[in-house]
Amino acid sequence: MNNSQMGEQILEGLGGPENISHFTHCATRLRVTPKSHGAIDKDKIESTPGVLSILEQSGQTQVVLGDKVEGVYNEMLKLPGMKNVGEGTVDADDNDEKKAGLLTRVFDVLSDAFRPILWALLGTSMILTLIVFLQQLGFFGTYTDLTGQVVNIDIVNGPRLSDPDAAASMLNEWRLKFPFWFILLAASLSVLQFMPIMIGATAAKRLGANMWVGAAIPAALMTGTFQGFADVATDGVVQVPFLGLTIPLYVMNYTGQIFPPLFAAALLAPLERFLKKVIPTMLHMVFVPMLSVLILVPLTAFLIGPFGIKFALLISDFIGNINEIAPWLVGALIAGLYLFMVPLGLHWPLNAVMINNLQTNGFDFIQSPMGAYNFAVFGVVTGVAIRARHNKLLRQTATGAAVSGLLGGISEPSLYGVVLRYKRVFPLILVPAVIGGALISMLGVKSYAFAFTSLLSIPAMQPAPLYMIGLAVAYFGALVGVLIFGYDSKTSKKALEDDATEGETVADRVEENKTSSVAAGLAGAGVAGAATASAGAHRSADQASDTTTAASSSDSAASADLPWAGSNNSGLDVPAPLAGRAIPLAEVPDPIFAGEKLGKGAAIEPSGNTVYAPAAGKVIATFPSGHAVGLRLDNGAELLIHVGIDTVSLNGQGFDVKVTKGQQVEAGQALLSFDRKVIEDAGFPLVTPVLVTNTVKFSEVSAKTGEVAPGDDLIQITA
Repeated sequence: MNNSQMGEQILEGLGGPENISHFTHCATRLRVTPKSHGAIDKDKIESTPGVLSILEQSGQTQVVLGDKVEGVYNEMLKLPGMKNVGEGTVDADDNDEKKAGLLTRVFDVLSDAFRPILWALLGTSMILTLIVFLQQLGFFGTYTDLTGQVVNIDIVNGPRLSDPDAAASMLNEWRLKFPFWFILLAASLSVLQFMPIMIGATAAKRLGANMWVGAAIPAALMTGTFQGFADVATDGVVQVPFLGLTIPLYVMNYTGQIFPPLFAAALLAPLERFLKKVIPTMLHMVFVPMLSVLILVPLTAFLIGPFGIKFALLISDFIGNINEIAPWLVGALIAGLYLFMVPLGLHWPLNAVMINNLQTNGFDFIQSPMGAYNFAVFGVVTGVAIRARHNKLLRQTATGAAVSGLLGGISEPSLYGVVLRYKRVFPLILVPAVIGGALISMLGVKSYAFAFTSLLSIPAMQPAPLYMIGLAVAYFGALVGVLIFGYDSKTSKKALEDDATEGETVADRVEENKTSSVAAGLAGAGVAGAATASAGAHRSADQASDTTTAASSSDSAASADLPWAGSNNSGLDVPAPLAGRAIPLAEVPDPIFAGEKLGKGAAIEPSGNTVYAPAAGKVIATFPSGHAVGLRLDNGAELLIHVGIDTVSLNGQGFDVKVTKGQQVEAGQALLSFDRKVIEDAGFPLVTPVLVTNTVKFSEVSAKTGEVAPGDDLIQITA
């Protein structure tokens, strides 16, 4: 499925363009603020190949796509009705965002304010990383500093000399000697230094105000006119007479500050709405921005700006004081908590503090231990890629996540593709991450540029050799943990078996397990653990009849009681999940199913009353009405088993669901049972569609007809 097809299916699941109030994306997620959450079909979105996860946070629906996000986002903007959606502003009256808690809404706005800038920030920061790396190598030469030591030339921070005039003179000499590199240095610092203007624009737009007015407010405090007050200030304060009062103006440097423009934008949005209500529409263009600037620039200069800077310093100083006393504790907490903060979006306030530290101090002590968390995650997914040698799909996912993480520094593909699916790896991440983070902070490693922590950004952390020690502890500790303990209960239980048969080939294992119907059915995919299904060959008609009777009389039959035949030719075939007569979908008395709108497959007129898992996999959807269940099989097929037609109207009467969403199931495990009499008395057809909802992922999906028992061949899939 290409990006355009993914975008179409995701947009349908979101309820179409008419249900989208705000649409944007970050490094790994589509971020959508819907007008109605009830119009969103999560199952449709989750069934889209390439979608890692779907989250609901602070009124937003977030679709996690990993490194595909920008391509899919751009394709979605081209779809009908999306032209004017883009990065539109949010009207709190038109969507459910107002239902979110205040704190989560603040974090949400903070992340959306940073998101458009992130691309430029990371790009320019990598240029700064390159310059810092070259300085460490002595590329620019050496000089004698104020301590009398011969040190490498530092064009980023300038010469360290006791005489300010001599320092300025030497810096000018460096400018003349390395003009090209000073141009690149200017490029690398551009986003950091003018961050207030950019944040003012993006935050204002996110909150529904004019973005350029949002940019103009912090820009006013960065002009030479305002900064000229520093020349006449006494202890940084100018007494300003106003309406018979004397108001103190605290003259501060707003270059690189983040919180003042955020706070100003938070006031600009309601102020604009008020002004638009009281000023005639024909005068909006002139008087709304004029009055907004007239009110908010002085208010920001006197109150909001100083408060924002003090707020940032308070957070930074609090963490910094702890770092001075027990640096290992700060490193351990940051590396450990990030595993829980990133999925919830709570890491954005720390990112703001990091950027503020870089601009204020020239370095930051938060980002370096964060690298231990990232590398512990990458170590775990590398271990999963090695261990999952019988699960081709998982191995591909883990390998891609590990490579993109190690080179790009983005942890979300690893989190949603692997980590959150296998909770067993949490301690395998936490222990080495905490140790590595504590070690990095204890060794005094600091970051000198804002960058996603990866192999390529190592030079941004100094001293780099000490930083690499902490990363190695985190990465290899997590990797070895997975190799020893496995990544889920199945792999840990089979560890000794896997070690004992290390020399066998996959073909040997498949041949050995051909008596197991599911193992044979999954042979092409090489899925481990399939041998948990019972042994048995295809049955005779008498045996099939016996099994059908057993299925009808009991809804709790174990897999050992049912011979799951499957196919000996393809690892993608799907056995029948219940007993009855298989018919073509075209004969189902429902145009959606009959027209294969939800996917190809088969339908079964049931003679039993229990639906079983046709193969090992994960439950990806259950319904309050209990009439259907969605599965993602280990072989990659995604199924919807829908008992009866229009049976959702029964509101759960006559249905007993035996599994929960997210639960791992084995072949032959009972998923749900139903009371035939209740459904028939209500006048609903019992015919049960079994659909491959990700049909577009495969070359061909076909189905057999005739009598089937649980475990018989039903659907054939060609990769």
